[in-house]
Amino acid sequence: MALTKEQIKEFKEAEAEAQDSDDFREVAKNIAEAGDKEWAKKTYEKAEEKTDDPYELYYLAQCICENLGDKEWAKKTYEKVEEKAKDWSQFESLANDICEKLGDKDWGKKLYKKAESKAEGFHEINQVAASICEKLGDKEWAIKLYQKAEKKAEDSSDLCSLADSIHAKLGDKEWAKKIYEKSEKKAKDFSDFRELAGSIYEYLDDKERSIKLYQKAEGKAEGFDDFMRLADSVHENLGDKDWAKKVYKKAEKKAKDSYDYESLAESLRDQLGDKKWAKLADQKAKELEDDE
Repeated sequence: MALTKEQIKEFKEAEAEAQDSDDFREVAKNIAEAGDKEWAKKTYEKAEEKTDDPYELYYLAQCICENLGDKEWAKKTYEKVEEKAKDWSQFESLANDICEKLGDKDWGKKLYKKAESKAEGFHEINQVAASICEKLGDKEWAIKLYQKAEKKAEDSSDLCSLADSIHAKLGDKEWAKKIYEKSEKKAKDFSDFRELAGSIYEYLDDKERSIKLYQKAEGKAEGFDDFMRLADSVHENLGDKDWAKKVYKKAEKKAKDSYDYESLAESLRDQLGDKKWAKLADQKAKELEDDE
């Protein structure tokens, strides 16, 4: 696809102004999307010459693969990233790309092993387990990591996210259920109960238990944001407009500024379809905005 004179002028100017790898990578991307892959390739080469940073090289490899379709060049760039990678997240992200973009699961497996050796905390181990299950389909390896993550979990939120992942990636409803029970025992504040209620409704389809947890969350709610999140969740997950309406009223009593009233108005329109009440909230927001 031939570029227009205006495009050529625009890209030449952008390339002349480019200073670092990110700049050249962005110009190359725009040139490739406009249809001139040969010119884009030369600009990507300039981007590569400008950096030895693993993060910049990682994004460069992605662009080379996606915008040029040059897997061989992308592979060489990913190899540079591996040489410079140090922490678990770099190895995990790299492994994901190698599996997804290059289709090289053997190389991906080696990188996941490196990620595993670097992962220490709950969130790190949980993430590596999820990626291994998703990209490699290796449930046996993922189970071992999830077991390790369970021992590292410190609070209700950790356990809830672990159960979510186990259900979503492994499809193990019974194991997830046991961990949700542990999560509930550790739940302390509004966020814990609300998160758990949503997960149990979504993954276990246990509406009755979810309702009880939302009730506990309501008892822990304090400020405007708490009541808004609760009302939105109650309506979206349970479809209970009457309960949601009562919670929105509690939120309204906690509203302090124009932003709060604007948020309330938006939810009243989108969630409840109550245009009259939303209009009143908008008017209050306007009044407060004029006073600010």
